[in-house]
This record gives sequence, structure tokens and C-alpha cells, in this order.
Amino acid sequence: TGLDPVTAEREQWDDGNNTLAIAPRLCVAYERNIETNAQLERAGIEVVRISGSELGSGRGGPRCMSCPIEREPLVN
Repeated sequence: TGLDPVTAEREQWDDGNNTLAIAPRLCVAYERNIETNAQLERAGIEVVRISGSELGSGRGGPRCMSCPIEREPLVN
């Protein structure tokens, strides 16, 4: 979160680190974590923002409240 301790603490509590990678350089994250999402985008990662109001009521995030999926191995 840019090393700002106030922003870092707030976004840690709001599950800023709880993103779900769904493809190389593509993830799902809470829209409320503005600085975390901006840092990801500056690193070349596309962020799909979700409101997550229902996920938040369980104190979980996109990653920890998703179901495992099976997919073909990635080919480089």
C-alpha cells in the first residue's frame, strides 16, 4: 500500500491482501482497497473490482471464500 502505515492497516483489515488470481496478471479484489488495487495495476496486473458486501459479512475475501476450480495447466 505504498508503505503508508495508516492505509496499510486499513486495507489489511479490509482484506486488501485477499485477492483471487484467476489468470496470469488478472485478479479479483475488493473495490474498497483503492491503494492496494492501484499498486497491483502499476505492476501490470488487471484488477476486477467487486463490492463484496456479502463476502465482507463473513470476514472473508475473494480468495478465501471461493471454491477450488480445476483447469488445464498453463502453457508458457
